[in-house]
Amino acid sequence: MRAGFLRVCDANAKLDRKKKRAAVTGRRCAVLAQSGAPQLTRRHDQAHTGQTQFDKTLPYVSRWEKVDDYTVRVHTSEPAPTLWDALGREPLVPKAWTIKNGAEALNERPVGTGAWTLVEWKRKTSMSLERNDTYWGSAPHVKRLRLQVIPEASARLAALRAGQVSLVDAVPPFDAGVLAREPNLKVVSGPQKLNCRLYLNGRLKTQFDSGGKDGLYGDTKTRLALAHAVNREAIIRKIFQGYAIANTSPVATVSYGYAAQEPYSYDPKRARALLAEAGWKDTGRGWERNGEALVLNLHYAAKHYGQAFDETTAAVAEMLKDVGVQVTLKPIDFGTILQITQKGTLPYNGGFTACRTSNNLDADDFLRDWTAFTLINWSPYPPELMAAYAAQRRELDPAKRVRLLADLQRQVRDWTPVVPLYQEVKVYAHGARVTGFTPLTELHMDFRTVAVRK
Repeated sequence: MRAGFLRVCDANAKLDRKKKRAAVTGRRCAVLAQSGAPQLTRRHDQAHTGQTQFDKTLPYVSRWEKVDDYTVRVHTSEPAPTLWDALGREPLVPKAWTIKNGAEALNERPVGTGAWTLVEWKRKTSMSLERNDTYWGSAPHVKRLRLQVIPEASARLAALRAGQVSLVDAVPPFDAGVLAREPNLKVVSGPQKLNCRLYLNGRLKTQFDSGGKDGLYGDTKTRLALAHAVNREAIIRKIFQGYAIANTSPVATVSYGYAAQEPYSYDPKRARALLAEAGWKDTGRGWERNGEALVLNLHYAAKHYGQAFDETTAAVAEMLKDVGVQVTLKPIDFGTILQITQKGTLPYNGGFTACRTSNNLDADDFLRDWTAFTLINWSPYPPELMAAYAAQRRELDPAKRVRLLADLQRQVRDWTPVVPLYQEVKVYAHGARVTGFTPLTELHMDFRTVAVRK
């Protein structure tokens, strides 16, 4: 689980993750404070080309037409069934004010139509907000809201028990059961669009800084063998105390178009058989193929996603060793993980564990992971899967498209570009007097319906 995010959401804003700043924007959802670290997303750096953000995000939009003061007609160069999702994620800001004061000023003094107005922001410490009495939607129940950054889980829980805060997030799994037995507290949880995976280097030597060697994990049977070597149910039961989901689909369970897939059974015997079918020879000291040992240099961002994630990575390493894979754990910081993946310097026999999140509603955002060379694409789609991906992106009939999405998820499951580990269930705790709080599936919190009984 990730260490301490404390945030509020108007149901509408956007966090500039690079600068760790927030902008409350019209009819968007705002992440207003952050004490933890961001997750891996599919975004990758683009050189400045003079394009607007809309041009980069929506390349298939050919023209914007103003119909009247309240209507815009969007013209596209091709069928765009996910346009609704993309448009719903773009921030709306006051044009004249933003042009006059600049984006930096907007980051410092957010201006928008959200449910809250920013009163005070002490970076990395706290944020104070007041109810926006001109809000276009239903008015929030509480007048004032304060977000306090408390990075350490034990300190957050101590503050909750002492009544210093009303609600905390990122409750460690082992603490959740204890808190649930305390009469003055309540534990709530919900699945999140956060899939944690083992990524393996399956790129061709021309697709990364390879030293002349193809990625060691370029064949499906080897990757599938590793998938069958992992005991997900034991990890979820022992490490997460049940607060996680074993999800075989590449798409989060709460995304539009998700289709459940046949689980990868925990079957070490099957894993060994698949390695043999892939051409690996059991030497008694490990596996070899064409003089190459089956080695995995397993990188992970220590203390970035939380203790449970680190424990999961270590457990996975031991499970892979049990079927003969020679695993070396490489704990590094998150910044180094980003450099390795962005620059393509992952070793040919390397891999890494990471969590991939999405604020999109559509399954397409997860399924496009293997379409272009980004930091999380280390096993690019073969032509047949690229064709299937393109087909669902052009299908405008909702029922037909859902069927195409389901079939693509099945094909990705069988192709096994990554080893899925778990989907996160986020755990919160709050005082018994707090009412109306419901966890969201995104990296946000919505306080509009929250109240505190006297």
